[in-house]
Amino acid sequence: MLYQTFMSSWKYRPALIFSMVVGSLATIVDWIIIMRWNVALGIPDKVFFILGNATFENLTNILHAIPMSAISAKISPPGMESAVFAYSVGIGTFCYMITNLLGSAIIQWSGMKTIGEDCNFDSLPHLIIIFQVLVPMLVGVPATLFIPNVEQTEPLIDWEKERWYESNDEVGRTFDSDEEAMDGETDFRLPIL
Repeated sequence: MLYQTFMSSWKYRPALIFSMVVGSLATIVDWIIIMRWNVALGIPDKVFFILGNATFENLTNILHAIPMSAISAKISPPGMESAVFAYSVGIGTFCYMITNLLGSAIIQWSGMKTIGEDCNFDSLPHLIIIFQVLVPMLVGVPATLFIPNVEQTEPLIDWEKERWYESNDEVGRTFDSDEEAMDGETDFRLPIL
């Protein structure tokens, strides 16, 4: 409802930039807990975490996912929506696994000890600011330049005009059944960019 009310009329770039900036700044809640400022203000960790990070993280994930889902739906060739979605999910899963590995390497590189009796989290505040605030903004915000800066209600691709996903002999041809459509040597190739 928040997205529908305030952000649905925005162009794609501002909507994505806003969600990235809010998501990056929401991690400041983690930083405040680590610095113990919430305790100094008399707010217990559990309350501050629930009111802060737990709420903001889900909210910003949703704010970011809605325009990305709309973009995926609008750039999918007709009849290939599930393939584009599966490809996107696969890329997302791969990136998630890589970020976990990189996060572990960064923790080890920083000298932080997370297990045992000699735990050392001295570098954690710096790592949060660098890798949860600065890196997403320095990489994500410029990446939005690759996304068309159009209203979210506008089509991104005119599929009636762009028929590259069909083979030349199939353009304009209709089929009586799915079996007839699958017969033959139809070659569906994506263009090489």
